[in-house]
Amino acid sequence: LNRAAVIVATLEQVSQKRWSRFLKNLRLDDRLEFNEGDIGLAGGIQVLEPSNANPTTVDAIRRFGGSTSPAMPWPEEEGADGGDDDKFERLEKLIVRATKNMGGGKGKKKGASSSSGVSGSGSGDAEEETHESSN
Repeated sequence: LNRAAVIVATLEQVSQKRWSRFLKNLRLDDRLEFNEGDIGLAGGIQVLEPSNANPTTVDAIRRFGGSTSPAMPWPEEEGADGGDDDKFERLEKLIVRATKNMGGGKGKKKGASSSSGVSGSGSGDAEEETHESSN
């Protein structure tokens, strides 16, 4: 609440002319562009960032071509049964898992196997040794 009191006290000292110029320079009435040719909503401040800063594999915006008239019905969604989209999601998850597995094997002995035939980091050897010592 103390910060709000400071802001209110400061804004009281700003002239109406300067405040109007500030609001005009924000251009809050201009529509923001999501992608090239994809004009979005007004009332925001656009911040551009590198495309690799926050990678996403699923597009959260559904785009439909045609008229934006409220009288026009929404088009039927293609693949509403989850056909191709579901396949691509599973494939993307598989790729992400595979790349994690490829990069996550640092420090492990590759190709090492225990006498039980299980390959990996050798964790099966410890179980076998305790089993043999108990016999």
